[in-house]
Amino acid sequence: MVFAKPRRLRQAGGVMKIAVFHPGTQHSRQTALALQQLGRLAFLATGLFRAPGGTWRRLESVPGGIGRRLTEERARFAFPALDPALVRAFPRYELPERIAARLGFARWTERLDRVGNAGLGRRVARLVQAEGPFALWGFDGSSFAAFGDPRCAQVPRILDRTIADGRFWNRELARIRETHADWLLPTHKGWSAARIARDEAEYRHATHIVCGSDFAAETVRRHADDPAIARKLSVLPYPCDQALYGGGPQPARIAETEPVRFLFVGQVGARKGIHHLLEAIARLPMSNARLTVAGPLDTPRAMLAPYEDRVTFLGPVARRAMPALMRAHHVLVLPSHFEGSAIVLPEAMASGLALIHSRAAGLGASGASGIVLERPDGAELAEAMASLCADREQLHAMRRAAQAESVDRSFAMYRQGVANLLANLEI
Repeated sequence: MVFAKPRRLRQAGGVMKIAVFHPGTQHSRQTALALQQLGRLAFLATGLFRAPGGTWRRLESVPGGIGRRLTEERARFAFPALDPALVRAFPRYELPERIAARLGFARWTERLDRVGNAGLGRRVARLVQAEGPFALWGFDGSSFAAFGDPRCAQVPRILDRTIADGRFWNRELARIRETHADWLLPTHKGWSAARIARDEAEYRHATHIVCGSDFAAETVRRHADDPAIARKLSVLPYPCDQALYGGGPQPARIAETEPVRFLFVGQVGARKGIHHLLEAIARLPMSNARLTVAGPLDTPRAMLAPYEDRVTFLGPVARRAMPALMRAHHVLVLPSHFEGSAIVLPEAMASGLALIHSRAAGLGASGASGIVLERPDGAELAEAMASLCADREQLHAMRRAAQAESVDRSFAMYRQGVANLLANLEI
C-alpha cells in the first residue's frame, strides 16, 4: 500500500515524528541524529547502545581482560550526540547474533539475524500502535516485519536501502567464479531466494525507498518484481565524518621522482575487487607506484603471497588510525563489484586523496576528483593508475578537487537532505 495522505496523521503541532530502527548500526545513528536535530525523532530502536549507567556499564568495571573487552566492544555502539532518552535499546535482538558470529557459528548467526530482525520489527509495530502514530525509517534486511505489520499500514514507511539489489550480486558472483574462482572462500555465496523474497517484501511495503547512490537505486529499479517500485526510489548520499577526516592541510605536490602511493581500504576479498587491484599493481613499475592494503582478509591467504614483495598488507586498521593512514597516501582505489555506497570514498576525499573506483562502489569521484570505471577490470584499472603516475599535475588537481568536493558529504548536508526528503514526501 502506498501512503498517499500523510497529513491526516500529523501529530500535535503539525509535525509527525519519525521512529528509526535497526538492530545493528549501519548509519542509523547518523539518521537518528539528523532527525533529532530537526526536532523530528520519536526514538531510535536498536539492539545495543552504550548509554551512561546501567547493567552493561557496571559489567565494564569488572577488573582484568573481560572488563577491557566489554568496554572495547560497547565503545563501538557509543554515540554521545544522541539523546539517550530517545534511544530504545533491545539487546535480545542483536546480542545472540553477535555471540554466535564471534564463536564462528555461521548458520546460527544467519538464523539469529533473521529472528532478531523480525523481533525488533514486531516490537516497533507495537510501539507505533501504543505511542504513535509515527512514520518509520527502517533499514534493509531488518524492516520486513515492521513494514508488513498491519499496525503500521497507515503510516509512512521509509526503507533505507544500504546495498545494491542482491540479484545483481548473484550475477557478479557468477562472473567472478568464471574468471577468479580461486579468490573466493566457501562462505562466498549468492543471496538465497528467501532473502530476496524478504527484500521484495520490504520494497513492496515501503512507501518510499532511499539509496546511498544512483547505482544502488538503479539495481533496485532493474531487478524489482514490480515496475511501480521505481516511483518510490530516491538517492540520499551518506554523510562523512568531517571532524575525523576533514580539516587537514591542502595536499602537497608529488615530486616526479616520488612513487605515487595508492591505498585500498575494506574487506580484502573478491567482492571489493582486490584481485583486480593486485593484478593492476603488478603491471606498474615499483619506482612509479606503491600499494598499501588495509582491511580484514576475505580471500584465501595464499592468493596474496605472489604480491607480498611489493604490496604492504596491514590487516585491520583501527578507525582512529585511519585518517593518518589516508593522509600518508595519494590515491584511494576501490574496484568493488557490489556496494550501496562505500563511505570510505568521501572519507578519502576529505583526507585529500584522489579516487579511482568502480561505478558500483557508489558516490565518490567527479570528473575533476578522480576516475570512475564502468566495471571492475584489472587492465583498465592499471591504465587509470598509470595515467596518474604519469601526470602529476592532474593528480595534484584531483586531490585538491576531492578535498573541496568532500564538503558536500558533511553531516550538515546529510541533515538537509533528510529535511528535504521529508518535505518532498509531505511527512
